[in-house]
Amino acid sequence: MTQPATGVGRCEVIGRATLYLGDCREILPTLRTASIDLILSDPPFSVPVKYHAVDGDHPRSWGDMLIMEPFFSEVLQEFRRLAGDGQVYVHCDADTYPIFYRIAYSLWPQSQMLVWYKPTGRRGRGWLHSHELILHLRTSATEYAEGFRQNVIGVMPVRTMKREHPAEKPGDLLDFIGEGLAPGERTVLDAFMGSGTTILSALRLGHKAIGIEIEPAYFDIACRRIEDAQRQGSLFETEAA
Repeated sequence: MTQPATGVGRCEVIGRATLYLGDCREILPTLRTASIDLILSDPPFSVPVKYHAVDGDHPRSWGDMLIMEPFFSEVLQEFRRLAGDGQVYVHCDADTYPIFYRIAYSLWPQSQMLVWYKPTGRRGRGWLHSHELILHLRTSATEYAEGFRQNVIGVMPVRTMKREHPAEKPGDLLDFIGEGLAPGERTVLDAFMGSGTTILSALRLGHKAIGIEIEPAYFDIACRRIEDAQRQGSLFETEAA
């Protein structure tokens, strides 16, 4: 374990991965400007909890969603500084996409909406929930690997019984996005690391990785998964859905 910086509970270096336990708003400013080639983040997003505690219809207010704006404005400004001309992907949904898009619009000169299609989506009423949105941010100088990639990505989600985090993303999805990086060893950042799937994907693709997680339990899971994968030589196997 390395000596933690201010605001960092722990810092673990596992091979080419550097993992921080702490608040990303305190850790991101300590990273070097334009040092990240790919930011893949799945920040916590949901409608206000009070909506789930009410039976039937409930009054909605845009102000309830805007409570997230100051937090994510701070985070996305750091993403812009760190990424430079790199690629940035932020997972969201139909309710939170307007929040992220509004913040990012003046920070990045170009943006695109990607759709992650989940063939086994079962939740919902009337229309089953079978997709998530991904806000992709870039500049005119952003480089990609050669090849054609469609902006609707069909990948099976991680089965509930196999998840080590309630919002765990499948490794195949993160691999598909990461394969869009230009050739060569790159640096990948996940500021909301969860159980570490993005870090595993980055290492599997031959890159360096930086992960930040505020919850100690998930931080420990991420450390254990990465250590196990390196010890067992399974970094080059995709995650089973």
